[in-house]
Amino acid sequence: MKLLSMLSEVIFQVIIFSLLPFLWWFFTARRKESFFSWIGLKAVKGSWPKVIGGILFFFLLCLVSQLWWIPHLLPAGATVQSSYAGMGWSAFPSAFLFGIIQTGLSEEILFRGFLAKRLISRFGFATGNLLQGLVFGLLHGAMFFLVTTPLKALIITLITGFSGWLLGWMAEKAAGGSILPGWMVHGVGNLLLSMAEAFGLL
Repeated sequence: MKLLSMLSEVIFQVIIFSLLPFLWWFFTARRKESFFSWIGLKAVKGSWPKVIGGILFFFLLCLVSQLWWIPHLLPAGATVQSSYAGMGWSAFPSAFLFGIIQTGLSEEILFRGFLAKRLISRFGFATGNLLQGLVFGLLHGAMFFLVTTPLKALIITLITGFSGWLLGWMAEKAAGGSILPGWMVHGVGNLLLSMAEAFGLL
């Protein structure tokens, strides 16, 4: 029953995060290309070496931040992944939905598929991608200003913002506009972190 409840919550979040992009596409771009192509849910047509390099760097950033930076910056139990602590394999179905769909898919649609593409179109890659990375970092880091010092929360915001910037670079400069590699690495990263908590590895 709890899993069904989470599934409905996950579907709702994907719909909500897709609503603004869909409305924007419907009123501005629907005659030019399909919605899925417009937000980057399309085949990779860029440089696979760059994509793979971006994926490896993202996982390295996750590893370093979760094993060293985050434990020194946040009190225990402050992350979403900590809710899976001690659950073992029973955490997997919920962690999969959370990592791959709820955060991976919905956030890549909203931030890289919509926000980054619109900002890059308006301001160019350097400024547009930096702005979406800052928004991504601020929205993720805002909650931490309530549980730790402002300086520590700011550092977490910058780390998360850089992750958002990297995902934007991967989509636009490595994958030919496709958000699929970013969805994969973002989702799998969150899934692995949740399962590491589930088995007491963090």
